[in-house]
Amino acid sequence: MKIFLAGPWWDTGALADYVAAGLKKLGHDTRLFLYSADLNAQIGIRDRMRRRLIGDSRFRLERMFKAAADDNIRLLEGVQEHRPDLVLVIKGEVFLPEALHFVKKSFSGPLVQWCGDNPFWFPNIIGSLDVYDWFFLSDGHYVPEIERHGARNVGVLYHAADPDVYTADGEQSSNGADVIFVGDSRHQMGHLPENWHRVEVVEAVARSGVDLAIFGRGWESLPSGYAAKDCLRGQTLLPASRVAAAYRASKIVLNVHHPQIVDGCNMRTFEAAACGAFQLVDERPSLYELFDPPNDLVIYSDTNELVELVRYYSDHPKERRRAAQKSRRRVLEEHTYTKRFAEMIDLVTNSA
Repeated sequence: MKIFLAGPWWDTGALADYVAAGLKKLGHDTRLFLYSADLNAQIGIRDRMRRRLIGDSRFRLERMFKAAADDNIRLLEGVQEHRPDLVLVIKGEVFLPEALHFVKKSFSGPLVQWCGDNPFWFPNIIGSLDVYDWFFLSDGHYVPEIERHGARNVGVLYHAADPDVYTADGEQSSNGADVIFVGDSRHQMGHLPENWHRVEVVEAVARSGVDLAIFGRGWESLPSGYAAKDCLRGQTLLPASRVAAAYRASKIVLNVHHPQIVDGCNMRTFEAAACGAFQLVDERPSLYELFDPPNDLVIYSDTNELVELVRYYSDHPKERRRAAQKSRRRVLEEHTYTKRFAEMIDLVTNSA
């Protein structure tokens, strides 16, 4: 099958690349288009002079509008050139409903959406609900509301892991610690709602006195007095290969979901498990469906319980190792992108 895949360019991960690799392993002729890549390109002297002339806010807005316009045109041109049997959009918050309508007219197969965030944060996604033939979410919490807004063929498609990237093999890392957290603080996300939940959870671990390593953005901007600031080892997220090595070198991977993930679970859940790392993860209903806690990963419900679990498992390496091996085996058997999208394509094509 010929598949055109449109997904976001992120400096914090390569989700679209993982999905593309999984589709190619299934034998599909897959073309990947990464949108928003232009926004992350370095600006030249000419643009720096223009930014100084018109001001930073206007410059950023103009750049965003131009990148979005170019991405909408590239999406249409890419589909017209590739002539796919299926178009899969990962999130696609920059794509206008009108552009997706033209895309749909340009090929005869299904147009499929997979959204890993709260879709109601993104007006273009909600405005395009009636354009998509299938609408998948990584969090089933949003399914009823999405259906009420007119989406068709709505389903849940959880995150997964690329075992070629997040592997239990490889060199150890100097970035390891007793407890490691790799992720942004997410307490201030620009135009999105402010939320301090993640900061409060990580801060509780930092104040417990354990050896905690944090890699991510936003932590440096916390007010003075936050212990988490002293645990910051890097103000950017590590590349995936270094994340995997750091996970393997640490006793405990701390997993703290963003509050927008209500019932589902994040990419970190599967990626840490694929590395053969032991993790403590905050409770989400889907974890009981996807894993077998506490036998393969351990769930905490509040910060007091988390600190107690950190202290316990820091001193019990055999229990950590046994759980980590089980969670890795489960991911390799059930939660790779190859398996996830084989299920999705089977559902979409057999229901046509």
